[in-house]
Amino acid sequence: MSRLDELKREVEWRRCKRDESYFLRNYWSIAHPAHGRILFGLRDAQEHALKEWDSERYSLTLKARQIGWTTLVAAHQFWLAFFHDDQNIIDLSRTEREAVLLLRKTKYGFQHLPKWMVDRGPRSLVEHQQRMQFENGSQITSMPSASDPARGESATLIVVDEWAFLPNAEEAWASIEPVADVGGRIIGLSTANGSGNFFHELWVGATTAANKFSPMFFPWSAAEDRGEAWYQEKVDSMLPWQLAQEYPTTAEEAFVKSGNPVFDLDVLDELARRVKRGKQGYMWRNGKHVEFRV
Repeated sequence: MSRLDELKREVEWRRCKRDESYFLRNYWSIAHPAHGRILFGLRDAQEHALKEWDSERYSLTLKARQIGWTTLVAAHQFWLAFFHDDQNIIDLSRTEREAVLLLRKTKYGFQHLPKWMVDRGPRSLVEHQQRMQFENGSQITSMPSASDPARGESATLIVVDEWAFLPNAEEAWASIEPVADVGGRIIGLSTANGSGNFFHELWVGATTAANKFSPMFFPWSAAEDRGEAWYQEKVDSMLPWQLAQEYPTTAEEAFVKSGNPVFDLDVLDELARRVKRGKQGYMWRNGKHVEFRV
C-alpha cells in the first residue's frame, strides 16, 4: 500500500471516530430479514435519536415495535467502545436469550467491517456470546436483568432494552441509578406494556419533568418503508388496543391497555388530529412538546 493510501485511510478513520452517523451509514452492516447483509442506511429519525443519546445522560425512548431501535443501540454501543478508550457498557435485557441476540447484532456489524478498519482499531480480546472486550480498555457486556444486575459496576453507559417488559423493572432501576449518578449514562427504550407499571411511571415522570429522563417518542412510521397501506393492514388484522400499544401514532395511544385507555378517547382523537398520523415524533422539553419529522 502506498503512503498516500495509508494517509487516506487514516483520514477516514478519524472521520469515523468523529462522526458516528457517517460511520454507520458507510461502514456498519446489518442482517436484513429479506435482503441479507446490507449497510445500515441510517434514517433521519435514528440520527435524531443518536444526537439525543449523546447529549443526555438520562434518555427514555418510547417506540413502536420493530422500527430498528435495538439495531441502532447495538451499533451505537460498538462505535463508543471501538473508537473510544475505557468504555464500560452494560446491556440489560428481559432474558438471557434476548441479551445474547442484542450483542449478536453488535458482533455482526463488527465482523463485516473492512479489514483495514479492524486492523487500525483496537484488537479484540474477548468475544463471548454475552461479552466483547477490546485492548483499548473498552468492553460491552450483555446480560439478563436479574436482581441487582449492575450493582457495584462502574459503567459509562447502561442500555435497558424493552424496559416495560423486564420482570424486575423497578429493582433494575434501583441498582443502575447510582451508576448514572457518578457520571454514567442510561439509555432506556421500550414499546409500551400497558399502564400502571414502572416503565409507564418513568415515562409520565419524564414527560412532566418529574424525573431526570429526557423522553422521546417514535411512531410506527419511523420505519420509512411503512406507508399508509401497511398501517391499514394492521388496522384490519389487529384488535384496537393491540394496534395502539404496538404500532402507536402518539405516545398517549401507546399506553392504551385491553380496551381501557389511560387517557380519554376524545383526548386521543384530538391528539391524532394535531399530530398528523404517523408522520412525526416528539420529545418533551420543560413540559412542552417538541416535534420533529420522522
